[in-house]
Order: sequence, then C-alpha cells, then structure tokens
Amino acid sequence: MAREYMPKLTIAILALSAVLVLVTMQPNIVAVAPAASVASPSSPTSYGPTYTHYHWGGGYWGGGGYYGGYYGWYPYYSYYYPYYYSYYYPYYYGNYYGSYSYAPTSYTLTVNTNPSNLGTVNGGGSYTSGSSASFSVTQTTIQVSPNTRYVFDHWSGDYSGAGTSGTVTVNNAMTITAVYDTQYYLTVNAQPQSAPTPQGGGWYNSGDTATVQSGGQTVGDSGSRLVFQGWSVDGAAPQSGSTLSLVMNAPHTATATYGQQYYLNVQTAQGVATGSGWYDAGTTASIYVSTPISNQYGVNIVFNGWQGDIQSSSQSTTVLMDGPKSVVATWRTDATVLYLTIGAIIVAAVLIIAGVIAFLARGRSGTQSSTTQRTTSTTTPGPGESTVEQEPTTETVEQSSETKTV
Repeated sequence: MAREYMPKLTIAILALSAVLVLVTMQPNIVAVAPAASVASPSSPTSYGPTYTHYHWGGGYWGGGGYYGGYYGWYPYYSYYYPYYYSYYYPYYYGNYYGSYSYAPTSYTLTVNTNPSNLGTVNGGGSYTSGSSASFSVTQTTIQVSPNTRYVFDHWSGDYSGAGTSGTVTVNNAMTITAVYDTQYYLTVNAQPQSAPTPQGGGWYNSGDTATVQSGGQTVGDSGSRLVFQGWSVDGAAPQSGSTLSLVMNAPHTATATYGQQYYLNVQTAQGVATGSGWYDAGTTASIYVSTPISNQYGVNIVFNGWQGDIQSSSQSTTVLMDGPKSVVATWRTDATVLYLTIGAIIVAAVLIIAGVIAFLARGRSGTQSSTTQRTTSTTTPGPGESTVEQEPTTETVEQSSETKTV
C-alpha cells in the first residue's frame, strides 16, 4: 500500500517545492524592479496623474506604478501617495509602505491682479500638495496719474476675502486674483474764486454717480452779491440746477458758476421813483421819477436833477452798474403863478382904490360948486324984491348928505 502511494506523494512534494520556490522568488523580483527603475536616469520621478513609463525587465512603468513582465504575468495597479499597491494577478499581492523614495506631487499657485500687471502681489509659486501658502498685496493704492488710481478691494478666484493677505491649502493648481477698483477724482470749484466751494468732490469708483451740491444760491451783502447760475462740467456750457449728478467714467471738473450783481438804490422825497433793484455787473439800469401834484395854490414842485452816484437833469436816465449805486432825486418849488396872482390882486386893489378916490374927489368938487351958486343967489336980491329964503339951500344940504353916504 505504501509503495502504491509513494510516487504520488513524491510528485506532490515536488510540486509544492516548485510553488514555494516561485513564491519565494517573486518578492525579490518585485522589490528589485522599482529600485532598479528609480536608479535609472529615465525612470519616473513623480506619481499620480503623470503617465510616464519606463521599460525594465520585460515590464514597464505607467500611470505611477510598475507593470511586471516576468513570467508572463499581467498585473494591474493603483497608487495613492504615500502608499504603493501592486497587484500581480493571479500569483502575488504585496504592499510596500515607504519602501522607496517617491517624489511627492506639487502644484502651482498663481497670484495675480485685476487689472493685470500691477505688480503688487506676492505669494505665487510651486507648492507641495497639502501644504499651506500665504499671499498678500504690497500696495493697496496705486496712483497712475494725479486724478486716476487703483485701490485694492477684494480677492477672487480660489480665495475670497477683503483682507490684504490670506492663506490657502494647496491641493491642486490654484489661481488667486487681487481685484483693484479703478477710481477717478472729481474736482469741484467755484467761479469767481470768492464764491463758496461746492460739496461732493473726491475719489469715486469708475461708473459710480457723484452728487455735487452748490455752496449757496445767493451770497453777499446789501450792496453786492453772488448769485448761483449753474454748473460747468469740464469747461462745457453751464447747466441749471442747484444739484449736479455726474457719472464718473473719467476724471471730471465741476465748476459752480456765480454771477456778480450790484444793488441800485433810487430815492426821492417827491413823486414816485422806479429802478431800484439788483442788476448784473456791467449792465445798464433805467431810472425814472414822476412829477408830484402840489397841494399849494400857485406853487409847483419841479424836478431839480439826480444827485449821488450820477448827476443828471433828466427825470428819465440810465445808470451803469459797475458797483453798488445810490441816486437821489432832488426837487425845488416854483411859485411864479402864486406871485403873478398876488401881483394881479394888488394891481386890481390899487385900481379899485384909485377909482374910489377919484369918484369921491369928483363928487366933492360938484357939491362945493352948487353951494356957491345958491349962496350968491340969496344974498343978492333984485331991487324992490324982498328977501325970501330959498328952498334950494336946504336941497343942497340934503344932496351933499346923500353924496357922503354913498
């Protein structure tokens, strides 16, 4: 019986020995292959997504692992840093933990600016996967001209934030952008320079709307003032409105335009004067004063001329408004009519008196003549006539009495 199974046992032992020999030989092949490959000048130096391959001993490197070609084996592999797994189907499985020095994966961190080429950031470069990278801006404000500048606002891309610096973990290729705002300066002033300066000038982001407010509609005193007339933008014709809205798509200059005005004061003690008020500098004002009606008989009020900042004898004239002006209408009285009336009255009175005196004188002269005649007739009677009282004597007396009464 023992002799019958002896040949079979011998064959089994030999087969087992062959298997043991193969098993003990395979790890040596696998162990040597990567070492020889790494030592070769053309062996891969990085693993992972890089598909570089190197032929060695009937096998090849590819996709980060070694494909063995010994004994017609057809393995497949998977590589995850820092572990190296190789599967040799159907004969062998092995794990190598840090047995060989493999180059770790590195990635590029790009740090730039928008607008580009400002040259105000740092921190870009190549970083090992999983490492921490810091970046920052070196200038928050970049002046490119007196009225144009760039101002840092925030980060975009693979990092978000408004700080001037930041930190990221580099686990793949990354791009981080420092975003700068373009700003334009709005210059505000007033014309003339003595006028109040408007409010609202300064820096504005491109595309923003600036609102500018005038310093006041009217500025001055009782004789001279500045009156707001409108806005002039970059030297253009003035536009009305006390408030100006301006889109800042470029540097601009907004000028509040004021006009100079002077006050004309027209005064009069008689009549009604016209022309008082405010006038633009350099213009001509018209003035006039009416003649009043006198309340005294025979006395007229007559215009005697303008006095003050002008001299004129005309009731209607003009005044050049090159400064504050004050004019006064002067008057005089004319009593010619009164004097003529009084003279006429005096003459009439004299004539009347003279007439009365003449009449009286004529009547007295007639009385004396009649009395003389009657007296002569009474005292001289004719011869042989007796003396008789004459009635006419008495009548003469009565006539004389009546004349006196008149």
